Amino acid sequence: MADEPTNQKDTIESSETDSALELATLDLNIELPNESLFSLDDYLQLYNVGSTRVGFSILTLLETEKRLSTSELSDALDRESNKLHYHLRKLKRTGLIRNRRDPSTGTEDTYSYYMLTELGQTVLTHGVKTGLEKLAAEEYEIQQRYAE
Repeated sequence: MADEPTNQKDTIESSETDSALELATLDLNIELPNESLFSLDDYLQLYNVGSTRVGFSILTLLETEKRLSTSELSDALDRESNKLHYHLRKLKRTGLIRNRRDPSTGTEDTYSYYMLTELGQTVLTHGVKTGLEKLAAEEYEIQQRYAE
């Protein structure tokens, strides 16, 4: 008897997992290159990380400024630098940004900075920005139709 709730819960979790697997196997009509370096899940993760407000802000700043340290990003975004590390790690892990160190600062400290990668540039300009611009334009068109 004590096992029944666990078994019932396992059955529910199992059916939820089965439903998620069915959704994951749907044909999304997205054609990837034959020997693609990325899976569909990898592509979705790139856009997921780059489309958060903080992630998008960091990518946009790096596109404009070319390279910024954590403290410079912190100042520009008006956020504590320790709260940026989580986002920077995610962006770095997905390959959207890279971290470099410049020992020739003229001081004892090494200058550590972040830069946008080519992949990050592509995701930002041809993905997230373009998608946002298209959505905003479509919303405007819908508002105009209903305003008439």
